[in-house]
Amino acid sequence: MPDLNLLLHLLTKFAWLGNWLFFTLSFVESAPFIGVFIPGATLISVGGFLASQGILQTWDIVIFSTLGAIIGDFFSYSLGRWGGKWMKDKKIINNTLLRHGEKFFNKYGNKSIFWGRFFGPIRAIIPFIAGVSKMKQRPFIFWNVLSGICWALLNVFLGYFSGSLVVTIFKKWSSGLSLILILVLTILILYFVVKKKGQSLKISFQKGSLDFVGYLNTKKWFHKFIARYHFISDFFTESKYPAEKLFGSFLIFSFLIFTYILILILDVF
Repeated sequence: MPDLNLLLHLLTKFAWLGNWLFFTLSFVESAPFIGVFIPGATLISVGGFLASQGILQTWDIVIFSTLGAIIGDFFSYSLGRWGGKWMKDKKIINNTLLRHGEKFFNKYGNKSIFWGRFFGPIRAIIPFIAGVSKMKQRPFIFWNVLSGICWALLNVFLGYFSGSLVVTIFKKWSSGLSLILILVLTILILYFVVKKKGQSLKISFQKGSLDFVGYLNTKKWFHKFIARYHFISDFFTESKYPAEKLFGSFLIFSFLIFTYILILILDVF
C-alpha cells in the first residue's frame, strides 16, 4: 500500500503541522459563528488515535489542543463582552442557539463555562454568552483553563485508548470481528422486522417491556423474589413506567455481559 505508507511518512515528518492543526481546530470550535459545525473533539480524538500508533506525539496534541481551546474560548468571551449586544441585534447568531445557551448559563452560572465545553450543540456559544452577561474575568479564566485542560485530555486519550483497543483486536484475532458483524446484522434484521410490522421502535420497546414483565410474572421464583425483597414491589407501584425501566435495565446488563465475554474471547487485555 504505497499511498498509505507515503501518507504515514508525511504525517510523521510534518507532525509539527499537525500540532498547529489541532490548535486551530480547538480554537475555531470556540467561535460562536461556525464552532457548532466544526467536529473539533472528534478530530482531536483521531489525533489521539494517531498518537497511539506512534505517528504523532500524545502530549504535543494535548498541549496544543488545550491552548487552542483556552484561547478560543477567551476570544469568544471577549467578542461577547464588547460586541455581543450588536451581534444579537443584527441576528448574526442563531436565536434558538442563543436561547439554549442563555438557559444553560442561567442554570449553572460560572460553572457553565466548564460543563458547557462538553455539550456539543451549545459548546461554542457559552463563552460568548458569558461575555454578553459581563461575567467577571477572573472566574471565567479559572473555569476556562480548567475545562480546556480536561477537555483536551479527555478527547486525546479517548482516541488514544480506543484506537489502541481497536488495533489490538485486529492484531490478536481479526476473525473474531465476525461476531461483531453478526451482532450488527442481527440488530439490523430486528429493526427491519419491527418496521415491517408497522410499529415504531418506541411502541415495540413498550410491547417488549410488557411481554418481558408478563413472562416474569409466570415464574414462581420471581414471585418469591418479590415477596422477599419488598423494594421490587415498591418499584412497580411507585416508579413511572416500571416495565420499560426493568426491560431497559435487562438489555443494558445483557449488552455489558456480551461485551465482557467478547473481550475475554478476543483476549484484548
